[in-house]
Amino acid sequence: MDLYECLFCCETENRNYCKITSKCTHKIVICVECVNKIIEKSINEKQSIEITCPTPGCNKSMDRNDVLNIATKEIFERYDELSYKHAIQKIPEFRWCQAFCGSGQVHEGKDPLFICEGCGAKSCYVHEVIWHEDQTCEQYEKSISRSDSATKAYLSNTKRCPGCNIYIEKVNGCDTMKCECKCIFCMM
Repeated sequence: MDLYECLFCCETENRNYCKITSKCTHKIVICVECVNKIIEKSINEKQSIEITCPTPGCNKSMDRNDVLNIATKEIFERYDELSYKHAIQKIPEFRWCQAFCGSGQVHEGKDPLFICEGCGAKSCYVHEVIWHEDQTCEQYEKSISRSDSATKAYLSNTKRCPGCNIYIEKVNGCDTMKCECKCIFCMM
């Protein structure tokens, strides 16, 4: 039995190896454990399902079946959930609940008010905010256009989390942020 050394962890013993993508033609040089870490990092930190073979010079894309063949059950379930979220967001009428319950739905009709089927919260389809009670969309537009400079200064230090869409404020320090939903992203 040949012992291979993984290019990433440099381990030789107790390592499993398999073809990373169905399109790869190179020698297998990265262990399954390291490929799992790469997939997990892409999902958790980058919120990305676009994963390529990490073997130097390869860069072939991993499709869903490639991830299924290599990833642990837990990692694959997160990959599959993220794939679903990416796909559903491509529907132009789809909106996430602005109460951040984790639900979303396709909004039909011309009424800007939509009620979340998951939690019952009211949201504005047009502005993607919690419903502006006692205001039409036009009135809401005017009220937000009059926002003061303090609000603008505050918002300039925030960014929406790519995982749950909540606003995150950077107070000081590193640009790497970790949201309560466990998503890690850069403020830049």
